[in-house]
Amino acid sequence: MGIMPKLKVQMSNVKILVALLIILSGIDLFAQSGGVKIGIALPMFNESEDPAKKQLGAEILDGIKFALTEYSRNSSVKITLDVLDTRRDPVVAGDIIRSFGEDEKVIGVIGPVFSSELSESALNGPQFSLPIVSPTATGDELASSYNYVYQLNPSYEVRGKLMANYLVQRSGFKNFAVIYEESYGENFKKHFENEVNRLGGKLLIAQPYKKDPKEINDVIGNIVKYVRENDLFVNAANLNLTQRQKLENSGVRWTLLDSSLTMNMDVSIYYMFGKFARKILDTMNIKPVKLKNEATKFVQGVIDAIYIPIANPSEINVIVPQLFSDGLSMNIAGTGDWNNEKTLEDNKVYIKNLIFESEYYPDDDPRYSELKENLKKTKFKLSKNFLFGYDTARLLFGLVGSGNVTRNELNSALKNLVDYDAIKSKISLDYHGVNSELNILRYDEGIKLVETYKITR
Repeated sequence: MGIMPKLKVQMSNVKILVALLIILSGIDLFAQSGGVKIGIALPMFNESEDPAKKQLGAEILDGIKFALTEYSRNSSVKITLDVLDTRRDPVVAGDIIRSFGEDEKVIGVIGPVFSSELSESALNGPQFSLPIVSPTATGDELASSYNYVYQLNPSYEVRGKLMANYLVQRSGFKNFAVIYEESYGENFKKHFENEVNRLGGKLLIAQPYKKDPKEINDVIGNIVKYVRENDLFVNAANLNLTQRQKLENSGVRWTLLDSSLTMNMDVSIYYMFGKFARKILDTMNIKPVKLKNEATKFVQGVIDAIYIPIANPSEINVIVPQLFSDGLSMNIAGTGDWNNEKTLEDNKVYIKNLIFESEYYPDDDPRYSELKENLKKTKFKLSKNFLFGYDTARLLFGLVGSGNVTRNELNSALKNLVDYDAIKSKISLDYHGVNSELNILRYDEGIKLVETYKITR
């Protein structure tokens, strides 16, 4: 009888010692036993009969599940999913993230997907030291304002700044016009303008339009008015042979001069010679003139590019033909909503030089073709939303499989993530927790990748 109390005391001391060792070493007991849990917060609309409501959440979840199937084949750490329905309700989303935070077995969360949901949930990241990874939220001041919160989809700030940075630094443009949808488009325009100014460029004119772009004629007409008032032109048909030869000898393309001559087309001196155009023409004894009111064929040069953050691809059908009709279709720069090949194909006769950013361009990646092939053997269907879920899960599961099995370890790995090669695009989270890489795409008989471009703090 005397031995049993001593044995109980010894066993109790052993338990305490083991617990202390676990705390001191920072090892998650659940992870050590071979598994962790990832919370999933998606708009599943489980109680709805409307399939349209269910589509987004279901497709993202399918991507996550397929990534887990692939990961589990050779994984050293078991991952289980805890899927909860946000119903696209910010309050519900906040409650869900809080419940994940209170569950010690959950080491990270995929979702929510909408900016409004993430805004309501973000505070729970630092409160519970819980990494929250949104595949799709684009709102500003979400991840950048809260530790432990990450946006794999670049924010409005990143998109506007990145395109301005690309146009100035890569293309050498300085002078811009902006046509933007007055509410959604404003999110991009303000950051684009700030970055252009920071880099020494100028926003010459900005014109908003309403969601219904029927007034686009007037909006574009105001830009044409600016060109007429501020640009200067030369028409080869009005020059003598000596003057035309001087232009050609100065490096102006013969084809441009020939078009000006045969089509009676006015060509901007700034398009030909840049900001020193007037001084150059003075040496040739050529006097430039402003556009006549009746002139309709011209190549302007006072504006280097027109940035157009649209709200919906359908707006392309209205904007692009009108720009072409008014002689302003050269050097258009757009946002990710321009990434719609069918709409661009429908308007290809009006497009001369279009580039745009997009978080989504998997086409040239051989892994995309392989994924398509692998999915043929499953119940899953490949879609844009599927790929958002798949890429996000593949990233997160890969970090867990590399030994980041606690919340802090996972957070540290995300914070230091740079140039991760996802299928839809590359991902770098060193810009305040927001992905700072975007695909720069060009439309030229189809959408083609120019490069993946990154901005820094």
